[in-house]
Amino acid sequence: MKLDMVALKQLVPFINEVCYRTGSELVDLFNRFGSRDVYGRGFPSRKDYTLDKLKQINESKQLELLLNEIVYSRINLEIDIDIYSSLVEPMNEIIRYCGYKFEKNEQGEFIVTGEGLIPDETIEIQASFENIQRDIREQLDQALFTIWVSVAWFTDRVLFEKLKEMAAQGVNVQVIINNDDINRRTGFDFESYFETYRVNGFGAYQDNILHDKFCVIDLKTTINGSFNWTNRAMYNQENINIIHSHTTSETYAKRFIENKEL
Repeated sequence: MKLDMVALKQLVPFINEVCYRTGSELVDLFNRFGSRDVYGRGFPSRKDYTLDKLKQINESKQLELLLNEIVYSRINLEIDIDIYSSLVEPMNEIIRYCGYKFEKNEQGEFIVTGEGLIPDETIEIQASFENIQRDIREQLDQALFTIWVSVAWFTDRVLFEKLKEMAAQGVNVQVIINNDDINRRTGFDFESYFETYRVNGFGAYQDNILHDKFCVIDLKTTINGSFNWTNRAMYNQENINIIHSHTTSETYAKRFIENKEL
């Protein structure tokens, strides 16, 4: 679902004010649709936060699901409002210019309809606890277009060579790792083969680190879990999930792009 900036701005009060949500409640709401935020000091205005989150999930299934949630949130049951006149009708006036509208489904619920909506998908999840390196290689082998890797530490030569092989086949390979001694001592010349981003310490004391461990393949498969792409991880008690889902991959891809700016 894709809305223009005018529509996104006009939707903000329907999310924030019609059924009043505190900053903490907004964080909880958007975390259900792919964000990973924590409410605390330095939180922006509720208006700015909501608009920023809407821009992040624009052009995704998450935006459609969020708007459906706004109409049928449990919060609506706690206050005396008419859902149609307070939410559905005025929101339809906003989103109709982008080709969408709320219509009743067979269950009598108002849901977003329109051209270009991403259909509901069946999500397939494969959990792996043994032979994790092998399972990752098998997924990398299936890549046709993109492999985006964001891991704290990368010292596994087998996986490094597999990425080199896929890059040589024309697959767009990008890697994000910490800029620290562990990754510098590997002897791997990441920058010669891939678009590589090294993350410095950040935060108030510059001692916060990248600690993600995920890979997005072709915007349809996501690998995440406890497993760093390191030699040591081969001997630890580790796990990964291999998730076949466009929606999930899209969420992690946005996280990847955010990590590039750290």
